[in-house]
Amino acid sequence: MTQKLVIAVCTAQRPKMLEACLDALDQLIVPAETTISIVVVENDPEPFFTGDRAAKIRAGLKTALHFYHEQRKGIPFARNAALESALEHSPDWIALIDDDERAEPDWIEKLLTACEEHNAEVANGPVRRIYEQPPPHWWKSQLLKPRPTGTIITEAPTNNILMSSRLIADDGLGLRFDERLTFGSEDIDFFRRVHARGAKMIWVDDAFVEEDIPASRVTTNRLLSRMHMAATSGAFNIVLREGRLRAALHFIPKSVRRMFFGFLATVIGFLIKPFARKRGEKLYYYGLIRLMKGSGNLRGLMGRAHNYYDVIDGH
Repeated sequence: MTQKLVIAVCTAQRPKMLEACLDALDQLIVPAETTISIVVVENDPEPFFTGDRAAKIRAGLKTALHFYHEQRKGIPFARNAALESALEHSPDWIALIDDDERAEPDWIEKLLTACEEHNAEVANGPVRRIYEQPPPHWWKSQLLKPRPTGTIITEAPTNNILMSSRLIADDGLGLRFDERLTFGSEDIDFFRRVHARGAKMIWVDDAFVEEDIPASRVTTNRLLSRMHMAATSGAFNIVLREGRLRAALHFIPKSVRRMFFGFLATVIGFLIKPFARKRGEKLYYYGLIRLMKGSGNLRGLMGRAHNYYDVIDGH
């Protein structure tokens, strides 16, 4: 019996990146007894891919492509629209990939095979980051250590995912992204709840996608803003799940420590920079990152939104 697989992509004001993403998806190896289609959700007040533009993209692909529009600005709104759009095509499986990524030809084949072999409902794979410009020397790139395929995971991002449609179907778990998390962590929160509901989630070590990192995303201000956003959304997520009191008991002491040692490291780094530039800068920015995390946690406790995703990197 043939099974249906829908790949969902959310996008906003990055037509060139989206076209590269779709070109790569069109080159996927289609697993036996499987049909693949793609849904794209534009998260913008006015969609770009309409009329002739949409028709031209569709004409250039052999894979069925469907465009949808979500005018409410915010990642969880777009992700939920992507899930709803995917469900319209009665899929057995739904894959999620970002518009700034390109899948390797065997991406879906690897994820689907792993799910079938390990009896899993969610598979998450690695992202190989391609930098337009190297990040600063003091920045620690997020490198995931290799893990055997089939390793159980308890959370996941949405940048490389295959999941059973049962998780979101009305006659299944009926899960959705929390639309209060408009400034980050909505994907981690979603898959934590998937895990809590008993779905088996696994890592697939050789199902790669590549992510393009524009130069604008590795400027000092942008990197520090990302740290602040992640800390803000992380704390706010705990407020939503465990209540403000429990979140405060956890994050206030943590924030105070981060800000105290961050301030100390920043001052020391600043003082030694004239004598040992690289070492001084590393300590200085380590301190700033700690300050961003500490202040971000406090911001999240107060439920104040962050504007990191208001800025769009790439084209």
